[in-house]
Amino acid sequence: MLSSKNVVEAWNTTNTITQTQTPHRPSLLHPTFYWGYNCQVLFSGWPGSDRGMYALALIFVFFLAFLAEWLAWCSDADSIKPGADKLAKVAFRTAMFAVKSGFSYLVILAVVSFNGGVFLAAIFGHALGFAVFRGRAFRNVGRVDR
Repeated sequence: MLSSKNVVEAWNTTNTITQTQTPHRPSLLHPTFYWGYNCQVLFSGWPGSDRGMYALALIFVFFLAFLAEWLAWCSDADSIKPGADKLAKVAFRTAMFAVKSGFSYLVILAVVSFNGGVFLAAIFGHALGFAVFRGRAFRNVGRVDR
């Protein structure tokens, strides 16, 4: 007859070696969004369980998203001098695209922490960056929209 102890032992033997050495170890991984300041964002152990460091992590993610929008605006063809060399234009736009992609991927990695605050910081950073740099509200009056 199966007892609950036998079932637990059978369950633990199907895990990997490191998991059987420390069975049922608490983890910071969550399958859904959660709200709390005890999380890991981008780096192991950061921000940890300190509320101040969590606030710093939210500000960091916000500015990463904001800077990604600024770099998208900088790599726009209209922001480069009209008389610049064609090779210099291509090199500048390629470098800006590469840095913007890196910032965007860091934002994605931060959002994968499944923390609701980090998700909102990324959304608001992208939204404010878009409104300031590429939105219609702050465009020059004489410029024609594409």
